[in-house]
Amino acid sequence: MTAFEISELKDFTSKLFIQNTFDAFLVSQASFTTSISITLDGSLHKDYFTDAEWEEMPQHDLARWSLLKPLCFQIIKGSRLPEQFRIVFVLSRTASETLLRNTSVPPEQIGGLFLNIHYEHGALTCVTGVSFASFLMDRTPERIWDDAVRQFLKKQNILFSEL
Repeated sequence: MTAFEISELKDFTSKLFIQNTFDAFLVSQASFTTSISITLDGSLHKDYFTDAEWEEMPQHDLARWSLLKPLCFQIIKGSRLPEQFRIVFVLSRTASETLLRNTSVPPEQIGGLFLNIHYEHGALTCVTGVSFASFLMDRTPERIWDDAVRQFLKKQNILFSEL
């Protein structure tokens, strides 16, 4: 687990809510506090979609950020900053398996690779996390995921410092 403090809040939130920088991530959950509090569960409901729409979706359990981003932007936009928001991103199973394919950890042992984004009191942090299906002594997946997020932030020209 590594925590990254984001230096340029305006640039980051533009990349998060307006640009397509984070669109490939899946959303486990999100919460926003403005004049009211709103919590979103990123779980998709199969019955809402036609069979054809469902089959075209590469990931069947969680919504992509690109689907939820317009709604979330509507929640926070305005003349005042939100009091807080949290977004829990998850890397897709396919991307997780690709990232971790050269490790000794079997893919079924990884529950998920997470990126937690938290804004509160004018500070924004991103914290990595890995969930395991069972206890493992090998922390290689955590190191690989931390490095991948670090490289992603750099590639996207997001200024940060590690906490």
